[in-house]
Amino acid sequence: MKKIALIILLFSFFNGLSQSLSEKEITKLNNLNLKTEGLNLNDVNIQKDLNEILNLERKRKTNKTIGIILTALSIATLTAAIIDVSGKNDLKQALGYTGIIVGAIEGGISIPLWKSSKKRKNERDKLIKKFE
Repeated sequence: MKKIALIILLFSFFNGLSQSLSEKEITKLNNLNLKTEGLNLNDVNIQKDLNEILNLERKRKTNKTIGIILTALSIATLTAAIIDVSGKNDLKQALGYTGIIVGAIEGGISIPLWKSSKKRKNERDKLIKKFE
């Protein structure tokens, strides 16, 4: 029984390493305005470039999503902190100043994520132009 499980595990591992594109990946490429109908999908270099396009798109979306979340969190933290600072309670003012610092740090972290997202988009677009 253990041997069968090991064999199944090895086959699933090798299946995940295949270079061929799945239908889902081809659909993603078509959504990026990259027409895959005329391409030789059996060519290793074309597959490598198409996989790189998909990888760059995934990284771009991840960075952009995290950047949006951190920006929204920064705005919320700064707003709450400013409201706390305007209060008359010393404890709330101290928490408000801390919130301003934390909000500024969150905003500062989100900026490189936005830039990285833009950089990945430009890299992806350069690769897409190779196929036009």
